[in-house]
Amino acid sequence: MGSWKSTVGRKLAEVLNLEFIDTDDAIEEITEMKVADIFREFGENKFREMETAFFVEKAKQNGQLFSTGGGIVLSAENRNVLQENGITFLLDASPQTLASRIHKTSKRPLLPDSDNLEMRLQQIWEERHQFYLDSAHHVILTDDLEPPQVLDEILKILEVSSADH
Repeated sequence: MGSWKSTVGRKLAEVLNLEFIDTDDAIEEITEMKVADIFREFGENKFREMETAFFVEKAKQNGQLFSTGGGIVLSAENRNVLQENGITFLLDASPQTLASRIHKTSKRPLLPDSDNLEMRLQQIWEERHQFYLDSAHHVILTDDLEPPQVLDEILKILEVSSADH
């Protein structure tokens, strides 16, 4: 949350001429429900089942760039897909940076009315840190970068000329 996955992902998909898929947005469209409402009505486990079913099937297709929800790594099946299908980037930022970037916590079901947003983000990070690292082919530290700089870093790694965008 707040790592600029969607912001950078949309632009990267455009530069690489790929279909951009935000998994949370896609699930909202399919279910005609907000992620927060799915969590509230059916619980996190049901949402994670839906997320995995969608992601595993959709990832079998070519020509796509995914921005996944941060919890996608909780499933071993999803981590395997991230490692085996394509190239995975972890846009890494400290909880302090993420807290400063996140403005609407009501849209984020794991941050409901959090008294201490930074502490909650630290807790989520500690629970998922190794899963993120295990799933990523490349890690980009984004604390001191803006989205265009993150995009440039990814394009360098992919060996795509920045003149192409």
